[in-house]
Order: sequence, then C-alpha cells, then structure tokens
Amino acid sequence: MAKLTFLGTSGSVVTKTRACAGFMFEDKLVDIGFGVLSNLLKTETPLTTIKELYISHTHSDHIGDFTGLVWAMAMAGRKETLQVISSPTTNSSLKKILKLQSTPESGFVNFEIKFETPDKKKDVLYHASTHDPENIAFRLKVNKTDFVYTGDTAKDLRIAKFARGSDMLIHDATFLSGQESLAKLTNHSTASQAGEIASKAEVKKLVLTHIAPSNQALEDRYISEARRTFDGEVIVAKDWLTIDL
Repeated sequence: MAKLTFLGTSGSVVTKTRACAGFMFEDKLVDIGFGVLSNLLKTETPLTTIKELYISHTHSDHIGDFTGLVWAMAMAGRKETLQVISSPTTNSSLKKILKLQSTPESGFVNFEIKFETPDKKKDVLYHASTHDPENIAFRLKVNKTDFVYTGDTAKDLRIAKFARGSDMLIHDATFLSGQESLAKLTNHSTASQAGEIASKAEVKKLVLTHIAPSNQALEDRYISEARRTFDGEVIVAKDWLTIDL
C-alpha cells in the first residue's frame, strides 16, 4: 500500500515544529518549501528515487528548497531525469531561479531537469485556484485512491467542482473563523471554508494544511470549525503525518 507523508505543513514560514509546504508519495514530491528538503533527507529516501516534482506556484514557502534539492541530487550523483510538473509560468520561473542562484551546469548537474505541464501526465488533472501568483491545484491518483491538493487558494467553488467525488481533499486552511478578512486579502482559506468546499465536492476525507504559525496550537478549533460545514473525516496535517493511499 502506498503512503503519503507530509514533510511540511506550515503557512508562509518555518516554525519550530513545521516546515513549509510539501509532501511525498511513491516516487513523487509535491511542493518543496523551506525545510522540506531537510525533512525529506530525514526519511532516508534516496534522492535518486524521486522521479517527479509537482509545484503549485512560485511563493517561496512552496519552492524555497527547489535549488537545494537540485544541488543535493547532483552531489548524490544523480543521473536520472527529474520531471518538474507545473504551469508554464511557474516552470519558467524555476529555470530562472536555478540560474540566478548560480547553479553550475557542466560537470555538476549531470542529469536532465525536464519541465513539463500536467496535461502531459497520465492520471493527473489540474485546475487554477483563486490566488496570486498563479496557483494550480492537482488531482492525482495512486492505486485506487483519487485525491486533490489545492496548494494555496481562497475559497473557490471551482475547486469544489474540480475535486468532486475524490477520496481525499488536501486543502489550504491557513486561517480560522474571525480571520476571514485576512484570508481574503492573502488569497487563503479558513478551516470552515475548506469544509464547505469539501462538502460541496462530496469527498470522503478532508486534510487541512498550510496552517498559520499563530494558529498552530489550535488543532481542536480547526477540526470543530471544519466540521461545521463538512460531515466527513477531518484531519489537521502535521509534519510526518502519514496517510495510507
């Protein structure tokens, strides 16, 4: 049975107990925010076995360890192609970041980094969310489990339609009730709004992630507020949480 492991669940910044956004399953990474590379290395997963990297958008809490990952793979002697899957705009930015951070090419990165859009991938669907810069949500399938990861998003009914009928929805839940104006300003969601989207999508399980540092001790509130609008299973993601797929 495949497992999904959260390597980072904090919103915006690293905290003492949470890295920024990222998780892994099978030979895939999804987002690579600050701190995710360190947690990935602690899993003792050989970097040569990571074949695909999905990126939701270019905020640094989702791509902060991208160059570090490439350098670590190079120093580990990687030869295999690394596929990076995101929007054309994000892919272009990632290429520029590697150059701006003076990544040596000849004789150092001895593997191909193949930048692709998700429409080229079998069993992968994607949809834009309400966020600036451009963010894409991914719908992925492992074995018989179909799940959606929103990346960053304000409350967006399009995501409910996109996620309809999936087994699990991993949704931005940066904020709580009383923080709706801040959520709207920053293009993020509250736990209750995430629950509403999960309910409309008729998913089986809702996983709340991208938790604001100021809210990280309020797990019970996250669960209770999500359950106001969603009757299914609710989980607040933490670093190292593992879910069977």
